[in-house]
Amino acid sequence: MVFRKISRDFKECALSLWQRGWDVNDITDILCVSRASIYRWQANLDDYGTVIRPSIRGAPQILSRLVMTAVHTLFETDHDLYLDELVYWLAVNHNIAISKTALHDNLKQAGLTRKLLHKVAVERDEQLRQQWRDLISGDEVSGDGVEFVCVNETSKDERTFARRYGRAYCGERAELTDVFVRGDRYSLLCAMTLDGYIAAEVVEGSFDSLQFYHFIKEQVIQDLFLF
Repeated sequence: MVFRKISRDFKECALSLWQRGWDVNDITDILCVSRASIYRWQANLDDYGTVIRPSIRGAPQILSRLVMTAVHTLFETDHDLYLDELVYWLAVNHNIAISKTALHDNLKQAGLTRKLLHKVAVERDEQLRQQWRDLISGDEVSGDGVEFVCVNETSKDERTFARRYGRAYCGERAELTDVFVRGDRYSLLCAMTLDGYIAAEVVEGSFDSLQFYHFIKEQVIQDLFLF
């Protein structure tokens, strides 16, 4: 059975029908709930006076500023740490026992939110990138932008245009009938200036370094009349 959130008045309605003499099987068939749920709601009503069991939660555990500073330093170098790894690190290095839920609350209050990781290529040379930035922003380059050529690669297969999100009523799945096998994959490499596209090439699969080199040498550079 698909999980669904059941409101308080719905639970009270089910118990009201039971108290009026309805058979439990009839209630489960009409309201589409299980017998165990009805028994649990009745037990909550008998024990707590309400169909919803009150949550029991102790005082929140708050990490000290010194520990949070160490956690900040840790995340500056390891952004992809899991909560259980951080729980183990706190236990070993700071002798602190804390649950993942309490740790999540502390991180959220400190501004350390969960985000989509931005992957950076390990082959990237930050020194060369900074040299290029300095060159572009220096006095040596005084053009109007026509000297720039932007090159980009993209790819597609049978699943590229499949939509990832949809809508459905609560308790129901949003389904989409689409291909499961990726199929043939094609990659497109193009070069563009302020005047538009100057070169493009499509290959089956992905571009390798040699194909990329030939594309720049034989199509992009020739179209720019550099040689």
